[in-house]
Amino acid sequence: MLLSHNMQMMKICCAAVLLAMSLLPGLHADPHTHVTSFISPTPHPVATKHGTKNLKEGSGAAVPQSNDILLDYHMGPVMTGIEEMIKLFIIYYGDFGKKQRSILRHFFKSFQHPHIQLPEDHPTVEKWWQITRGYVDLYDNPVARNIVLAAEVIDDYSLGKRLNQSEIQTLVIDYMVSFGTDSRSIYVVLTSEDVVVDRFCYVCGSHFYTFPSDETKGQMVPYGWVGNPAVHCPGLCSWPYAPGGIFTKPLIPPNGDVGIDGMIITIASLLASVATDPYGSGYYQDDSGLEAVGACQGIYGKGSYNGYPGELLVDNATGASFNVFGAGNARYLIPWMWNRRTQVCAGQV
Repeated sequence: MLLSHNMQMMKICCAAVLLAMSLLPGLHADPHTHVTSFISPTPHPVATKHGTKNLKEGSGAAVPQSNDILLDYHMGPVMTGIEEMIKLFIIYYGDFGKKQRSILRHFFKSFQHPHIQLPEDHPTVEKWWQITRGYVDLYDNPVARNIVLAAEVIDDYSLGKRLNQSEIQTLVIDYMVSFGTDSRSIYVVLTSEDVVVDRFCYVCGSHFYTFPSDETKGQMVPYGWVGNPAVHCPGLCSWPYAPGGIFTKPLIPPNGDVGIDGMIITIASLLASVATDPYGSGYYQDDSGLEAVGACQGIYGKGSYNGYPGELLVDNATGASFNVFGAGNARYLIPWMWNRRTQVCAGQV
């Protein structure tokens, strides 16, 4: 496969792929592809009548063990941001409803310290993000403490409903005119459920960077893309909120939207990957290319194993399963991350 010069050095963070693809003869992953497999969903949880409870399951085949994981540092930069802050610029490409954008906006706000103090034992998006503080550059500078939503824009299918990865980069560069260009920020294109992106469903999200050019003011700028899988491949990219594998009953998504709740899983993975490996010279496994979250593939709670995400919280009012709280006491499911300080996969710092 021939790639343009701007794409030859791309780093792709694949938030979900069909595991069987890696086993088919003659089908090989792109050498620049980071693959993280999501296995089959689990049976539907039993909701409680009183309060939130843990969703538990018996033992089974284990997912990655701590002694099998090693993220090598390749001497490159991490996203230290400006004054402990990474600015986030969002491009909503296609048809996103007001409620969908509100859910995503609340998620992006959840990376900052909450204004309303939650109980200490409440897992939060903010405490999950603090795991990235263990990822430092050559000068011992860690990943920035906060992500802040700086600006967003809605694009009404300016390039049509079928996009390739080069066109994702075109969108990012075009909107830098209004957003501003900053290599210490992250730019993300989110595509709606009726948009097909090249390799979508083989991957659910990807991250790249621009090469220095006049358009980017000579900067290498990290950016990413995540697609809404509600129509095309919910069983792959919204697991465990959509049926897949041998199970037919999915878990209930906390925000009532299989596509958006699935996107949040991928967005969390993407942001951690960009922050710790923005230019393909940060932290990742040499043999597999897996990054900070990909190294803990399939783990969302304690006791996880293939086909079971681990112990989750279950909301008594809705029966929805989640593992962290966010802004406004919202609930989300996000994947665990490799903690460099403790050398284990973790959901909280």
